[in-house]
Amino acid sequence: MRLPKGITGFIDDIEEVIDGQQFKKICYEVLREAKGEILKWEGPLYPHNYFKVQIRINEELFYILLNEYYPYLAFAKKWEDVVIEFTDLPTLTRGFKEYYTVLTKKVLNLPFSKKEHDLDEVELRQAAYWQPRSIGEVIFNCWD
Repeated sequence: MRLPKGITGFIDDIEEVIDGQQFKKICYEVLREAKGEILKWEGPLYPHNYFKVQIRINEELFYILLNEYYPYLAFAKKWEDVVIEFTDLPTLTRGFKEYYTVLTKKVLNLPFSKKEHDLDEVELRQAAYWQPRSIGEVIFNCWD
């Protein structure tokens, strides 16, 4: 997967951001169909570049993450600020894939190599500083 310019949030000329209200509405629809529950909703607050929704399905806790600048969505079973353990949730993937690009655990855990992406120079400097190990750490970051 080739990451586009602006995915990190560290460029000034980003023209569009994800519509948070629409995302919230879609989350409620998908979770209702999956018989899940939204426990906590968080917008992309600095330094995070993504929305974070804590959910419960069948008594298990998960997180839905959506990049603030590109329609890239992921699921996590563990979230601790800079440590995210990605997972696949096929039941939810079906509902979200109509609206967003749902990234798999396999893709998110691929090693990050700055030469294989279209990141801007400032983004590459941030990546050099923060040393992300995986693509997922770039797409869903809390760099400041």
